[in-house]
Order: sequence, then structure tokens, then C-alpha cells
Amino acid sequence: MNIPIKYIFKKCEEVSSSEKERMFLLMCQNYDHMDKQIFLNDFSNKDYVIVFEDGQGNIQGFSTFAVNPKGYQNKDYNILFSGDTIISGDFTGSQELVKSWCVLVASLLHKYPDKTWMWYLLSKGHRTYMYLPFFFEKYYPSVDQEHHADHFALADECSSFFFADSWRPSKGTLRFSEKMGQLKPFHTQRTYSKKSKHVDFFLEMNPHFDEGDELVCMAKLCPTNLKRLAKITVERSINSQSFFDV
Repeated sequence: MNIPIKYIFKKCEEVSSSEKERMFLLMCQNYDHMDKQIFLNDFSNKDYVIVFEDGQGNIQGFSTFAVNPKGYQNKDYNILFSGDTIISGDFTGSQELVKSWCVLVASLLHKYPDKTWMWYLLSKGHRTYMYLPFFFEKYYPSVDQEHHADHFALADECSSFFFADSWRPSKGTLRFSEKMGQLKPFHTQRTYSKKSKHVDFFLEMNPHFDEGDELVCMAKLCPTNLKRLAKITVERSINSQSFFDV
């Protein structure tokens, strides 16, 4: 990856119609069964978006987030909910997504320290799921189920609240009554070709990912539960007081 991109943090309400058009196009290039109105409705229910631009100012990716969506309340936990995330194929090797996500996490930990923060993540494909073993010491679901199954109760609570009848607790996945976007075949074939215990586990947990099923995942957001680049970047942001306006 030799083409640089930069990230810009915005509130979703600040994003223009033309920017959302470009974001929807990026989704259509990577997912089948995309519906524009569903995309726009979902976008309006998110709080923040990290936009990735190339040197000419063209949007080459984005990632949306919501904090305690749909009025979710829990006396012990705050939820960071990751929504649509995509990076254009020419820029997928960039670390800007990881860096910007870490700054967002640091910003939330700094501004709202009263509760434990949990990351609620939906994995349509293995690339999303792989953020968990790469960046977290403990997470759900994991090959090492006996150590991390305690997250399931919260995943169950959140999924029931956010998605009601689409949540299948016995399987740990979401299946929607109508098509909500599913990976294009060239992406699913890459998943099947990967040789990794984590990818194998993802396929075991979400065997119908190629039909649009989403695996519900959770992880605690704190420096002690992060490893490698994520931990360094979050701690650096906290120490330097480099935060987003959340």
C-alpha cells in the first residue's frame, strides 16, 4: 500500500448529501443487495463517522459509530457500536483505520470514564472478525470460549435490544428478514481460501456469512485489554491529550 490516505472525524449530521452518495457507492462496490434508503436510515442513526480521503480529497473509505444506540442504558456499561465500515480496494493496506479507531476509543475513555466501555461489533466477513484476535486479549466469541463467554450475556442483552427478532442467541448471529447487504462473491471466496484457526472459527460460528448473516462480537475497551499497535496508539493518544470532539 503506497497510496497515502488521511482520516477526518465528523459527526454524522455534518456529512453532506454528496459525501453520503460516495459512501453508498463504496458499499455497492463491495456488497450485494444494498438499498439506498436503508443505508441512509442506518447512517442517520449513527453518531460519528471517520472519513478516509486520498490526496485529491476523494473519499476512499469510511467507518460509522454510535454510542449507546437507540437509547440503550446499562448501569455498568457504555456501548460503542461499530456500523458500516469500508476501505476502497487500493487503500486496504493503510493503517489509518486502526489509528483513527484508537483515537476514538481514547477520546471516549477520556471523556466518559464513569462506566466500562464495551465494543459491539458485527462481522459480516472474516476481515472484520480478525480485529478481535489481532487487537484484544479477551473478546467474544473466541476459540478460547471458556475464558470469554462471560461477554455473551451482554451481547445477548444488546442484540435483543438493538435487533429484536433478527437476533438468534443460540447461534450468536443476526439474520434479517430482508436482504441488508452481503459481501460480494470475490470477498467470500477470499475468506474460504484463508488458512487460519481464527478464520476457521469465524466460519464455524457464522457459516452463512455469504448470505448476509452477521456474527455478534464484543470486547472490553481499555488499554489493559488491548495489545500491540492498538494499545500503543490508545495510550499515546491519552498521554498526548490527542482526542476527537465526542
